[in-house]
Amino acid sequence: MSAINPREFLDELIFCLKEEDIVKANALLQFITNPEINANFQKRALHELSKASERLVFPILEYLTTLQIPNPEIQESLYELILDKAYGNHDRIIKYIIKDDKRNRITYIKVAGDLILADAAPILEKLLEKSKDRDIIIQTAASLGNIRLQSSLPALIKLVESYNDTEIQKAGIDAIAQIGGKPAVDYLTNSITGDNDTDGLKIKALGEIQDQHALQSLSSLLESTNTNIRDAAIDHLIEIGGKAVPILTAATSDAGSDFMVHLITTLGYIKDPKALPVILDIMKTKPDDPNVRQAAYESMERIPSTKSAIALAVGIHDPVEAVRMSAARAMDKNISKVLVAGLKNIVREGNEDALNAVGALIDSEADNIFNFLLQEESFIRLSVKHVTTKADPKTRDHFLNILKKKNHQALADKIEQMVPKETKGTESKTAQIFVVDDSKMMLKLYENKLTGFGYTPTSFMFPEEALRQIYASKPDLVITDLNMPKMNGLQLAQGIRKKYSSIEIPIIMITTQSDVVESEKNSKMDKSQMGKAGINKVLHKPFSNEELQATIAKLLKK
Repeated sequence: MSAINPREFLDELIFCLKEEDIVKANALLQFITNPEINANFQKRALHELSKASERLVFPILEYLTTLQIPNPEIQESLYELILDKAYGNHDRIIKYIIKDDKRNRITYIKVAGDLILADAAPILEKLLEKSKDRDIIIQTAASLGNIRLQSSLPALIKLVESYNDTEIQKAGIDAIAQIGGKPAVDYLTNSITGDNDTDGLKIKALGEIQDQHALQSLSSLLESTNTNIRDAAIDHLIEIGGKAVPILTAATSDAGSDFMVHLITTLGYIKDPKALPVILDIMKTKPDDPNVRQAAYESMERIPSTKSAIALAVGIHDPVEAVRMSAARAMDKNISKVLVAGLKNIVREGNEDALNAVGALIDSEADNIFNFLLQEESFIRLSVKHVTTKADPKTRDHFLNILKKKNHQALADKIEQMVPKETKGTESKTAQIFVVDDSKMMLKLYENKLTGFGYTPTSFMFPEEALRQIYASKPDLVITDLNMPKMNGLQLAQGIRKKYSSIEIPIIMITTQSDVVESEKNSKMDKSQMGKAGINKVLHKPFSNEELQATIAKLLKK
């Protein structure tokens, strides 16, 4: 075969178009994909086509769409030419949608969507019902989404419900989200059951609609008893950010404890200062549930403000250790003259409450606050008592390093002398326990407790990292929170069970809400479901030291 001269190719094409010889033009254009015809000449050929009449150019374009054009840039240029010529030629577009050639049909189905051709919607809806071709179905759904007619919703809903093909279902759900409106939102929300593989796609679709009704529906999913649904909703609300804050704050007005925890936690992760007054108002009501109080203090840590001083000062006196630690950590991020003055008055009392407050500050590593308290004699005395009798070794070492950095070497030496030295070779091997929680304060709490029980804890804030380490180095037991972003406790447990049985690695699930219970009566997650997830035991916050210690001891004996 002789070489093709690009210049001659172009001149001959121009001649064919001038003579309106479609047959010869198509015969010539079969060489447009030849590597000897570079991109510049290909573009010039398309430019010449753009100048031809629609009567002439449409049959040529119909032929070109059947060719395999490897250059994405030329493909895009060809499609732009088709769009340009198709504009205003609605009958011709519909004609090509109905024709049998697959490549042409898909092209013009896409054109109908991009041109928002409402006249084509009834044809596309029928095609959605009758076609068995996967590619045509997916493109048809996408185009109906672009056209955005409410009348297309039933056809798209039927598509989602009729197929067990993830890509087809995704195309249908995406189209429903594009159409939007109350019927679309209601369908997406009401069809999220926890049993469907499409739940995640539907929650994502609600997050994309983002009108008030969609945001309210997404917010309501935080009340779901299904962990995967709830966590997915939280992730999308955090991604939406400040736009979701008014809906979330409004929902706190009549929320139960479990719902309130998730609302406050989500507001904290969004980090919008407009949420802070609502969180402070919630704390003024003195919630009975310590999980609500802890969620509020953790959110105050993420939304720093001097307005938090009074609430945080109250938090350092909380009867629940985890809440005190969260309040202490928030104090470290919200330091003010008022807060420092309040803390000094607290530690000067020198009583058991003051000791608990100092312990919370040290255990939570509230390092900035120490700048203001290390001159207080009462704080020194209470900190020595806590570090030498209660703090775990990691916390003690951290506090000693802080003392040395702040020129309190003598005090650090004194504390080190008071701590009993372990004799080399006499250490006994202790059980290795992995703890997984997205709250740094809860991890510190577990470290203190587990060390006090005689175990060796290893902490992870990210379940994905914990799972990799569990596969690499098997622990004796795993303690995991239920509600965590990206990967929740159930998903982590299922990942562990792919390699280790419930006897090889027992798993304790910690949760703040009552939707995971072991009672067969009125249970939202019964024993069979927990067994399926690979959970050995569920503990609810707040739990006592005795309860945690007894549970661990029982599971490690198996």
